[in-house]
Amino acid sequence: MSNDQIMELKQRVALLEASLTDVQQENEIWNRLFLEVNWGMVVVDAKSGKALKVNRSYAEMHGYSPLELIGKSVYGLVCAPGHKNDLLEVDAKIHNEDRYYYNSVHVKKDGSPFPVRINNQEVTVKSGRFRIISTWDITDSELKQRELSQYRESLEELVKFRADELERINEQLRSEIRQKENAEHELARANQEMFNILESIGDCFKAVNRDWVITYANQAMVKAREDNGLDGNLVGADYWEVHKDSNPRINEACLKVMNDGVPTRFETYAYTIGKWTEVSIYPTASGISIFLRNIEARRKMEKAIEDEHRRLYSLFNSFPGLIYLQEENHKIRYANHSFQAKFGSCIDKHCYEVIVGLPGPCHDCISEVILNNLTPMWREMVSDSRIYEVYSQPFIDADGSRLVFKVLIDVTDRRSADRELARLERLNMVGEMAAGIAHEVRNPLTTVRGFLQLLQSKEETSAYHDYFQLMTDELDRANLILTDFLSLARDKSVEFEPINISNIVRTLAPLLNSDAFNQDKTIVLELEEVPDLLGNGNELRQLILNLARNGLEATPAGTTLTISSSVQEKCIVLKVRDQGRGVDPEILDRLGTPFLTTKESGTGLGLAICQSIAVRHKASINFDSQGTGTTVIVKFPIN
Repeated sequence: MSNDQIMELKQRVALLEASLTDVQQENEIWNRLFLEVNWGMVVVDAKSGKALKVNRSYAEMHGYSPLELIGKSVYGLVCAPGHKNDLLEVDAKIHNEDRYYYNSVHVKKDGSPFPVRINNQEVTVKSGRFRIISTWDITDSELKQRELSQYRESLEELVKFRADELERINEQLRSEIRQKENAEHELARANQEMFNILESIGDCFKAVNRDWVITYANQAMVKAREDNGLDGNLVGADYWEVHKDSNPRINEACLKVMNDGVPTRFETYAYTIGKWTEVSIYPTASGISIFLRNIEARRKMEKAIEDEHRRLYSLFNSFPGLIYLQEENHKIRYANHSFQAKFGSCIDKHCYEVIVGLPGPCHDCISEVILNNLTPMWREMVSDSRIYEVYSQPFIDADGSRLVFKVLIDVTDRRSADRELARLERLNMVGEMAAGIAHEVRNPLTTVRGFLQLLQSKEETSAYHDYFQLMTDELDRANLILTDFLSLARDKSVEFEPINISNIVRTLAPLLNSDAFNQDKTIVLELEEVPDLLGNGNELRQLILNLARNGLEATPAGTTLTISSSVQEKCIVLKVRDQGRGVDPEILDRLGTPFLTTKESGTGLGLAICQSIAVRHKASINFDSQGTGTTVIVKFPIN
């Protein structure tokens, strides 16, 4: 062999070795690409599905190590139930199209399913059919899927044109450029949509960057400023120069959000647009965004509602009854002035604590019945010796909570008036009866008394004089009862003249002291100077004598009866106070009823006569009785 042939042979060997080195380097590159790409790749036998080569991403994606998958059929191992034939069903499509994309569901080693995007490509090597399966986990997002799709397309181009690496790189660059263009297009479209929205809203909006330059202001902001006589050209202007005369609260809030990165919202008057606004300031990546929402109409509505509430509360507060709103848990949500004046501060307190001082709901509470039946009810209750009629009405508040609207009406005075009216009716009945029988009975009694005195004057009847005297005394007593009847029944007009109560008492003092002295008792006078009143002297004397003599009869020997006069609350007050045992509470309210007496020899007409005299003088008689005595209080209005 010649030297030239040997040199040529060496050159060929060198070229082959260089080619072999290139192939080995290229195979190393493709092997590293196969093992290190961030998506799953597996090479399987096309017929059996046994894994011949598995990269780490594919194994970790399914929770295995690569060695656990080598030699096993991926068709049955990683395919989820219902998807086990996905790989087999694409066989015809792979043969027709060389490669095929589809979505499927795989199962991890722990049994949890997850969606995947699969690229199948079949190659034939030395009559052997193999599939290169690229797998992506598409759980995260559509964007991730699009990005993975681009990488899969790049990989498919790499496999298909592995002999032409430059073309693959160019294709990849073209793909990236297209992706960037698409992203820029999408960003531009999204920005345009955002600007369209900002331009269409009625709220004023502007954006400010971190250099405090206004980068955007919508048409609503521009128009609001121009309508207020200000320059609407804001974009590119310095925020602090434009807003140097703005509301300091808005400027301070903008500065705080820019520094702290925490959004804020509040209501204030915006000088630049001349309206009350709801200000919302949000931090952004480039600075802050400022929204100003016109709330003039809302504030007018809120003021109208507030005025309506004020009128309603004013109406409730002017109502003489006690009004409150009770929640289902018995807490008081609202109470008018009358209620709070009566029971004190009560909001958010339980009604049973405030009104009756109980630790828990009243045993006869009807609130639950009212809420369940949605029916108003009336009932009576007694609190602090006062009688109340309680009206309860179910009520649904604006927030949907169920309440009970209650009104407590004090009927104590009305009940007293009813009792007084009944008493006056009884007095009228007695007066009519007295007027009817007085003349029929009094004349026969006078005749009988005259004959008894005649018989008593004869000597032959001296043995019966004691009996005659007893009968005469009883006739005198009957005549006294008839006299009281006539006095009680007197309904004729009496002449009134200016007269002084203290002077009448002083005039009667000698007579009263005489009666007291005979009974070993003392009378004390505590008379103040009082104005005159219009009255009838005879009737007022009878009133004072009846009350004083009743007091002396109730007072034990050695004690004192006190008569006083004074001026209180535009009334002349006459008091007669004894030191007796007091009046039984059961009959205290019935005092003044005709024939009601606690004395053995009483007629029960003395106080009834006093009551009729008081009525004619527009006065009132009240009784205060304790265990240490009774006080009769007569109040005459000052004319």
